[in-house]
Amino acid sequence: MQTLSSFVAAYALNALWQLPLLVLAAAATVRLLAGMRAKVIHRVWLGCLLLSLTLPGLSLLRDQAQPLRGLLTSPQAAMPLAAQAPNVQHNSHGALPPLLSYLWTERPAWNSEHLFPPPAIFSKTICLLYIASVLFAFVRLAWGLWLTRGLLKTAKTAVLPPELQKHWNSCMAIFGQERIELLSSSKLSSPATLNWPRPIVILPVNLHDAEASEVAAAFCHELAHIQRRDFLCNLLYESLGTLLFFHPALHWIRRRIQETRELACDDLAADAMAGRHAYAHSLLQLTQKMRTAADIPQPSCALGIFEGEFMEKRIMNLIEKKTKQTRLRLCMSMALGSCLVLLSCAVAVAFGLSPLLAHASTQADQAPSGWFLAGSKPANYRTGIDSAVIHDGQPSAYLQSQAPTTDGFGTLMQTISAANYAGKRVRLRATVKSQDVGEWAGMWMRVDKEQTMVAFDNMQDRAIKGTQPWTTFDVVLDVPQDATSISFGTLLSGSGKVWVNHVTFEAVGQETETTGAKPSKKAPLSTSPVNLDFKE
Repeated sequence: MQTLSSFVAAYALNALWQLPLLVLAAAATVRLLAGMRAKVIHRVWLGCLLLSLTLPGLSLLRDQAQPLRGLLTSPQAAMPLAAQAPNVQHNSHGALPPLLSYLWTERPAWNSEHLFPPPAIFSKTICLLYIASVLFAFVRLAWGLWLTRGLLKTAKTAVLPPELQKHWNSCMAIFGQERIELLSSSKLSSPATLNWPRPIVILPVNLHDAEASEVAAAFCHELAHIQRRDFLCNLLYESLGTLLFFHPALHWIRRRIQETRELACDDLAADAMAGRHAYAHSLLQLTQKMRTAADIPQPSCALGIFEGEFMEKRIMNLIEKKTKQTRLRLCMSMALGSCLVLLSCAVAVAFGLSPLLAHASTQADQAPSGWFLAGSKPANYRTGIDSAVIHDGQPSAYLQSQAPTTDGFGTLMQTISAANYAGKRVRLRATVKSQDVGEWAGMWMRVDKEQTMVAFDNMQDRAIKGTQPWTTFDVVLDVPQDATSISFGTLLSGSGKVWVNHVTFEAVGQETETTGAKPSKKAPLSTSPVNLDFKE
């Protein structure tokens, strides 16, 4: 079982390079969609944020195609166990295009699991740093919500002059709003909006000094936030963003979301007022009266009219004359942008770090004491003790292919003298777990008299295939009086990985049936030839 730390480490390492790739694709898409309204660009960056959070995880769930090969035969070679495995491969993905087939089924060489594993502390350190980053982000978000709660406690019901009250009622009617609480606070320098849990607009106490058109611009902007449900959406994005708070690219994406959100609200507010130029003029006048945008404090988690400190871009968005794209060019831009994003996603998923590589830091690539690695292709396999995969309190030994595809077989085994078991029936018992076994695996035992095999069972008739949970298997053989040695272990043919735990080797009574091949009874010989003319 992959440990949580291996998945966390792989997720964080994948995000390091996948987020910049996705940001480049999203930025190119935005350039292609130049001239579109801000709400469309806002959705592009929202999609970029969601993909940034999910892509590193999708890499961990990538399915690996497993080839089909031949079957392991009885051992006849000098190694304790030999094999003849025909190299037969099968494309389980049918007629996929070559590029897609490669991206989906193959793992690049630089990311294969036979890479030299990092020190054991590497994966744990990444996991701890990542968790610390997430906790810090949650504390930061909680602190912002706490300050917002404190702001609400000190805010009082706003009492507007008749003229401003008239503008407020008119703006609410334009945006189709009826029940919005209007508060006033001395702790704010600009209007702000939140939902706690109902829609609330908080005005600064000095707003009454502004002209009616300027106040109407502020009202329309805050009501646009309410109509778009920006407070709740922003709270959701901030909560999800804690997963990748450590990454600078995430903060860059968040800033683009914040920027396009304000531009989208400006578009709605300008449509509700006399026009874009009139709204831009009122916005500038209001900014000058309430100091520059850079000096206005961020109202905790609330959304303010001067949020983001990019007033110049907002004004330019309002007064610039936009060139409307033709429908054909728009469709082509959207199609090309979608292809760029999809291609970046495919590359990110295909080349993403497998949790097995991060998990390798918990493994010691050295055969346990008293055991050794053998087989027809031992160089294609690795073995050792995996302290992270524990069954009933005990660490496990593992046997794993060096690459996603391999031929031959490997075995973790040992050989002992048969002196203490001569004339007895012995049982090898072990609990085995498998993962993505391409051909088959099993426990095995062989009894030899000098160089001659006298008893053998490798579980080929009840092989372990694919991914299987912890299961107990027995191999039982009779040891003749003149036997000289007993060899036993676990074998893996083809690709995949097996873990072995709770291995026992003991003499058992005759009531325990043997598991090796039983000699078949020969039929009696015929006394004369039969069916020589092949008519029957």
